[in-house]
Amino acid sequence: MSEQISPKVVGATLVGFALVTGAYVISNFGETAKPTSFQQAAAINKTTVRSAITIADNDSNGIEDWRDEFVTAKPIVIDKDNTVPYEAPDTLTGRLGVNFFESLLRARTQGPFGGTNEEIIDNTVAILDKETAISLYGVSSINIMQEWDDQDIVNYANTISLILNKNNNPGMEGEMYILHDILNRGAEERMDEIETLAELYQGFRDDTLALPVPAFLAKEHLDLINTYNAIHEDIASMTEMNSDPAKTFLRLKRYEEDATGLYYALVNMTDSLIPYANLFTVEDPAVQLIVFNPDLQNP
Repeated sequence: MSEQISPKVVGATLVGFALVTGAYVISNFGETAKPTSFQQAAAINKTTVRSAITIADNDSNGIEDWRDEFVTAKPIVIDKDNTVPYEAPDTLTGRLGVNFFESLLRARTQGPFGGTNEEIIDNTVAILDKETAISLYGVSSINIMQEWDDQDIVNYANTISLILNKNNNPGMEGEMYILHDILNRGAEERMDEIETLAELYQGFRDDTLALPVPAFLAKEHLDLINTYNAIHEDIASMTEMNSDPAKTFLRLKRYEEDATGLYYALVNMTDSLIPYANLFTVEDPAVQLIVFNPDLQNP
Protein backbone atom coordinates (compact mmCIF):
# COMPACT_ATOMS: atom_id res chain seq x y z
CA MET A 1 0.00 0.00 0.00
CA SER A 2 1.41 3.45 -0.94
CA GLU A 3 2.01 5.90 1.86
CA GLN A 4 -0.72 8.46 2.41
CA ILE A 5 0.29 12.01 1.47
CA SER A 6 0.34 14.30 4.45
CA PRO A 7 -2.49 16.88 4.43
CA LYS A 8 0.11 19.48 5.43
CA VAL A 9 2.12 18.76 2.23
CA VAL A 10 -1.00 19.03 0.05
CA GLY A 11 -2.02 22.25 1.78
CA ALA A 12 1.43 23.79 1.36
CA THR A 13 1.47 22.88 -2.34
CA LEU A 14 -1.93 24.49 -2.97
CA VAL A 15 -1.01 27.63 -1.05
CA GLY A 16 2.27 27.91 -2.97
CA PHE A 17 0.48 27.54 -6.29
CA ALA A 18 -2.07 30.19 -5.29
CA LEU A 19 0.68 32.64 -4.28
CA VAL A 20 2.58 32.19 -7.57
CA THR A 21 -0.61 32.58 -9.62
CA GLY A 22 -1.67 35.63 -7.63
CA ALA A 23 1.74 37.29 -8.05
CA TYR A 24 1.57 36.76 -11.80
CA VAL A 25 -1.94 38.22 -12.09
CA ILE A 26 -1.06 41.25 -9.96
CA SER A 27 2.13 41.95 -11.89
CA ASN A 28 0.21 42.01 -15.20
CA PHE A 29 -2.90 43.74 -13.90
CA GLY A 30 -3.96 46.67 -16.13
CA GLU A 31 -1.58 45.83 -19.00
CA THR A 32 -2.90 45.11 -22.46
CA ALA A 33 -1.50 41.99 -24.03
CA LYS A 34 0.63 42.73 -27.07
CA PRO A 35 -0.60 41.13 -30.31
CA THR A 36 1.72 38.55 -31.75
CA SER A 37 0.46 38.89 -35.31
CA PHE A 38 -1.44 41.16 -37.68
CA GLN A 39 -4.50 38.97 -37.47
CA GLN A 40 -4.52 39.12 -33.64
CA ALA A 41 -4.17 42.92 -33.73
CA ALA A 42 -7.08 43.20 -36.13
CA ALA A 43 -9.23 40.99 -33.93
CA ILE A 44 -8.49 43.13 -30.88
CA ASN A 45 -9.36 46.38 -32.70
CA LYS A 46 -12.60 44.98 -34.07
CA THR A 47 -15.60 46.37 -32.20
CA THR A 48 -17.99 43.73 -30.87
CA VAL A 49 -21.63 44.43 -31.63
CA ARG A 50 -23.74 44.34 -28.47
CA SER A 51 -27.53 44.35 -28.17
CA ALA A 52 -29.51 45.80 -25.29
CA ILE A 53 -31.37 43.48 -22.90
CA THR A 54 -35.08 43.50 -23.61
CA ILE A 55 -37.03 45.04 -20.74
CA ALA A 56 -40.60 43.79 -20.44
CA ASP A 57 -43.55 45.11 -18.42
CA ASN A 58 -46.24 42.57 -19.22
CA ASP A 59 -48.62 43.69 -16.46
CA SER A 60 -48.28 47.37 -17.51
CA ASN A 61 -47.81 48.54 -13.92
CA GLY A 62 -44.89 50.77 -14.82
CA ILE A 63 -42.38 48.46 -13.14
CA GLU A 64 -40.16 46.12 -15.06
CA ASP A 65 -41.13 42.50 -14.62
CA TRP A 66 -37.79 41.58 -13.09
CA ARG A 67 -38.31 44.25 -10.40
CA ASP A 68 -41.87 43.28 -9.52
CA GLU A 69 -40.80 40.62 -7.02
CA PHE A 70 -38.74 43.14 -5.07
CA VAL A 71 -41.18 46.07 -5.21
CA THR A 72 -44.64 44.50 -4.96
CA ALA A 73 -43.96 41.58 -2.60
CA LYS A 74 -46.07 41.71 0.55
CA PRO A 75 -44.08 42.55 3.67
CA ILE A 76 -43.75 39.91 6.38
CA VAL A 77 -45.44 41.09 9.57
CA ILE A 78 -44.70 39.32 12.84
CA ASP A 79 -47.72 39.11 15.10
CA LYS A 80 -46.31 39.42 18.61
CA ASP A 81 -49.59 38.27 20.15
CA ASN A 82 -49.52 34.94 18.30
CA THR A 83 -45.77 34.39 18.47
CA VAL A 84 -44.77 31.45 20.64
CA PRO A 85 -42.13 32.68 23.12
CA TYR A 86 -38.82 30.87 23.26
CA GLU A 87 -38.53 28.38 26.09
CA ALA A 88 -35.18 27.08 27.20
CA PRO A 89 -34.92 23.26 27.07
CA ASP A 90 -35.88 21.59 30.33
CA THR A 91 -33.93 18.38 29.74
CA LEU A 92 -30.26 17.91 30.47
CA THR A 93 -29.78 16.79 26.87
CA GLY A 94 -31.27 20.04 25.57
CA ARG A 95 -29.15 22.16 27.88
CA LEU A 96 -26.11 20.15 26.84
CA GLY A 97 -26.72 21.05 23.19
CA VAL A 98 -27.29 24.74 23.89
CA ASN A 99 -24.26 24.98 26.13
CA PHE A 100 -22.07 23.19 23.60
CA PHE A 101 -22.99 25.39 20.63
CA GLU A 102 -22.71 28.57 22.69
CA SER A 103 -19.21 27.50 23.75
CA LEU A 104 -18.36 26.54 20.17
CA LEU A 105 -19.42 29.92 18.74
CA ARG A 106 -17.61 31.75 21.53
CA ALA A 107 -14.44 29.81 20.82
CA ARG A 108 -14.66 30.52 17.09
CA THR A 109 -14.94 34.28 17.66
CA GLN A 110 -11.74 34.11 19.69
CA GLY A 111 -9.80 32.75 16.73
CA PRO A 112 -6.55 30.99 17.67
CA PHE A 113 -7.22 31.72 21.33
CA GLY A 114 -10.42 29.66 21.31
CA GLY A 115 -10.48 26.10 22.61
CA THR A 116 -10.45 22.97 20.47
CA ASN A 117 -13.59 20.91 19.90
CA GLU A 118 -12.31 18.30 22.37
CA GLU A 119 -11.74 20.95 25.05
CA ILE A 120 -15.19 22.41 24.47
CA ILE A 121 -16.83 18.98 24.81
CA ASP A 122 -14.88 18.19 27.99
CA ASN A 123 -15.76 21.55 29.55
CA THR A 124 -19.42 21.21 28.61
CA VAL A 125 -19.67 17.73 30.13
CA ALA A 126 -17.82 18.90 33.27
CA ILE A 127 -20.22 21.82 33.75
CA LEU A 128 -23.38 19.78 33.19
CA ASP A 129 -22.03 16.87 35.20
CA LYS A 130 -22.57 19.06 38.24
CA GLU A 131 -26.28 19.19 37.41
CA THR A 132 -26.56 15.47 38.04
CA ALA A 133 -25.15 15.87 41.55
CA ILE A 134 -27.61 14.96 44.30
CA SER A 135 -28.01 16.38 47.77
CA LEU A 136 -26.56 14.35 50.60
CA TYR A 137 -28.48 13.42 53.73
CA GLY A 138 -26.96 14.81 56.92
CA VAL A 139 -27.35 14.27 60.65
CA SER A 140 -30.47 16.43 60.67
CA SER A 141 -32.19 13.85 58.46
CA ILE A 142 -31.76 10.86 60.81
CA ASN A 143 -32.93 9.88 64.27
CA ILE A 144 -29.81 9.50 66.44
CA MET A 145 -30.07 7.77 69.80
CA GLN A 146 -27.75 9.55 72.20
CA GLU A 147 -28.37 6.83 74.79
CA TRP A 148 -28.61 3.16 73.93
CA ASP A 149 -28.08 -0.28 75.39
CA ASP A 150 -27.02 -3.66 74.02
CA GLN A 151 -30.49 -4.55 72.87
CA ASP A 152 -30.69 -1.32 70.85
CA ILE A 153 -27.53 -2.38 68.99
CA VAL A 154 -28.97 -5.84 68.29
CA ASN A 155 -32.28 -4.38 67.13
CA TYR A 156 -30.55 -1.89 64.86
CA ALA A 157 -28.26 -4.45 63.20
CA ASN A 158 -31.07 -6.95 62.72
CA THR A 159 -33.31 -4.31 61.17
CA ILE A 160 -30.58 -3.25 58.73
CA SER A 161 -30.33 -6.86 57.62
CA LEU A 162 -34.13 -7.26 57.38
CA ILE A 163 -34.36 -4.13 55.21
CA LEU A 164 -31.96 -5.72 52.75
CA ASN A 165 -34.03 -8.91 52.70
CA LYS A 166 -37.42 -7.20 52.49
CA ASN A 167 -36.63 -5.09 49.44
CA ASN A 168 -34.43 -7.61 47.69
CA ASN A 169 -35.58 -9.52 44.63
CA PRO A 170 -33.14 -12.39 44.10
CA GLY A 171 -34.86 -13.62 40.92
CA MET A 172 -34.24 -10.39 39.02
CA GLU A 173 -31.15 -9.64 36.94
CA GLY A 174 -28.97 -6.68 37.77
CA GLU A 175 -29.73 -3.28 36.30
CA MET A 176 -26.67 -3.21 34.04
CA TYR A 177 -27.56 -6.58 32.48
CA ILE A 178 -31.09 -5.37 31.81
CA LEU A 179 -29.88 -2.05 30.37
CA HIS A 180 -27.44 -3.90 28.11
CA ASP A 181 -30.29 -6.08 26.84
CA ILE A 182 -32.47 -3.03 26.15
CA LEU A 183 -29.72 -1.23 24.23
CA ASN A 184 -28.46 -4.20 22.21
CA ARG A 185 -31.64 -6.15 21.61
CA GLY A 186 -34.21 -3.38 21.74
CA ALA A 187 -35.96 -5.10 24.66
CA GLU A 188 -37.97 -2.01 25.66
CA GLU A 189 -40.44 -4.21 27.56
CA ARG A 190 -37.74 -4.70 30.22
CA MET A 191 -37.85 -1.04 31.19
CA ASP A 192 -40.39 -2.02 33.88
CA GLU A 193 -37.66 -4.11 35.51
CA ILE A 194 -35.37 -1.06 35.61
CA GLU A 195 -38.14 0.90 37.34
CA THR A 196 -38.62 -1.94 39.85
CA LEU A 197 -34.91 -1.90 40.71
CA ALA A 198 -34.98 1.88 41.14
CA GLU A 199 -37.88 1.47 43.58
CA LEU A 200 -35.95 -1.28 45.39
CA TYR A 201 -33.10 1.08 46.26
CA GLN A 202 -35.59 3.78 47.13
CA GLY A 203 -37.03 1.32 49.64
CA PHE A 204 -33.56 0.64 51.07
CA ARG A 205 -33.08 4.38 51.52
CA ASP A 206 -36.45 5.23 53.02
CA ASP A 207 -36.56 2.31 55.46
CA THR A 208 -33.03 3.03 56.67
CA LEU A 209 -33.84 6.73 57.08
CA ALA A 210 -36.73 5.84 59.40
CA LEU A 211 -34.57 3.60 61.58
CA PRO A 212 -33.24 5.06 64.89
CA VAL A 213 -29.47 4.63 65.06
CA PRO A 214 -27.09 4.50 68.05
CA ALA A 215 -24.85 7.57 67.95
CA PHE A 216 -21.62 5.61 67.45
CA LEU A 217 -23.03 4.24 64.16
CA ALA A 218 -24.33 7.58 62.81
CA LYS A 219 -21.62 7.98 60.15
CA GLU A 220 -21.94 4.42 58.86
CA HIS A 221 -25.72 4.87 58.88
CA LEU A 222 -25.51 8.03 56.76
CA ASP A 223 -23.04 6.45 54.35
CA LEU A 224 -25.48 3.61 53.81
CA ILE A 225 -28.40 5.97 53.21
CA ASN A 226 -26.49 8.18 50.78
CA THR A 227 -25.15 5.29 48.72
CA TYR A 228 -28.62 3.73 48.54
CA ASN A 229 -29.92 7.08 47.31
CA ALA A 230 -27.11 7.54 44.77
CA ILE A 231 -27.74 4.15 43.17
CA HIS A 232 -31.48 4.81 43.18
CA GLU A 233 -30.83 8.01 41.17
CA ASP A 234 -28.43 6.17 38.84
CA ILE A 235 -30.96 3.46 38.03
CA ALA A 236 -33.90 5.89 37.81
CA SER A 237 -31.98 7.87 35.16
CA MET A 238 -31.81 4.71 33.01
CA THR A 239 -35.57 4.95 32.53
CA GLU A 240 -35.01 8.34 30.83
CA MET A 241 -32.61 7.03 28.21
CA ASN A 242 -35.07 7.90 25.41
CA SER A 243 -36.32 11.25 26.69
CA ASP A 244 -33.10 12.58 28.25
CA PRO A 245 -30.13 10.42 27.15
CA ALA A 246 -27.49 12.89 28.38
CA LYS A 247 -28.79 12.53 31.93
CA THR A 248 -28.57 8.73 31.67
CA PHE A 249 -25.01 9.00 30.34
CA LEU A 250 -23.84 11.36 33.09
CA ARG A 251 -25.44 9.28 35.86
CA LEU A 252 -23.88 6.12 34.43
CA LYS A 253 -20.50 7.78 34.78
CA ARG A 254 -21.16 7.77 38.53
CA TYR A 255 -22.72 4.33 38.76
CA GLU A 256 -19.55 2.27 39.23
CA GLU A 257 -18.26 4.64 41.89
CA ASP A 258 -21.62 4.61 43.69
CA ALA A 259 -21.82 0.80 43.61
CA THR A 260 -18.31 0.58 45.05
CA GLY A 261 -19.32 3.11 47.70
CA LEU A 262 -22.28 0.96 48.73
CA TYR A 263 -20.05 -2.08 49.15
CA TYR A 264 -17.65 -0.20 51.42
CA ALA A 265 -20.55 1.35 53.37
CA LEU A 266 -21.74 -2.18 54.22
CA VAL A 267 -18.17 -3.28 55.01
CA ASN A 268 -17.73 -0.34 57.39
CA MET A 269 -21.08 -1.03 59.02
CA THR A 270 -20.07 -4.66 59.63
CA ASP A 271 -16.66 -3.64 60.98
CA SER A 272 -18.30 -1.23 63.43
CA LEU A 273 -20.50 -4.05 64.76
CA ILE A 274 -17.66 -6.58 65.21
CA PRO A 275 -16.82 -5.39 68.79
CA TYR A 276 -20.41 -6.30 69.71
CA ALA A 277 -20.40 -9.73 68.02
CA ASN A 278 -20.99 -11.47 71.36
CA LEU A 279 -24.44 -9.86 71.52
CA PHE A 280 -25.69 -11.84 68.51
CA THR A 281 -26.73 -15.44 68.06
CA VAL A 282 -26.87 -17.52 64.89
CA GLU A 283 -30.63 -16.86 64.73
CA ASP A 284 -30.17 -13.10 64.41
CA PRO A 285 -30.67 -11.74 60.84
CA ALA A 286 -27.63 -9.51 61.38
CA VAL A 287 -25.38 -12.57 61.14
CA GLN A 288 -25.73 -12.47 57.36
CA LEU A 289 -23.76 -9.20 57.36
CA ILE A 290 -20.58 -11.20 57.82
CA VAL A 291 -20.66 -11.70 54.05
CA PHE A 292 -19.17 -8.21 53.87
CA ASN A 293 -16.22 -9.20 56.05
CA PRO A 294 -14.28 -12.18 54.59
CA ASP A 295 -12.24 -12.48 57.79
CA LEU A 296 -15.36 -13.59 59.68
CA GLN A 297 -16.47 -16.19 57.17
CA ASN A 298 -13.65 -18.63 57.92
CA PRO A 299 -12.93 -18.52 61.66
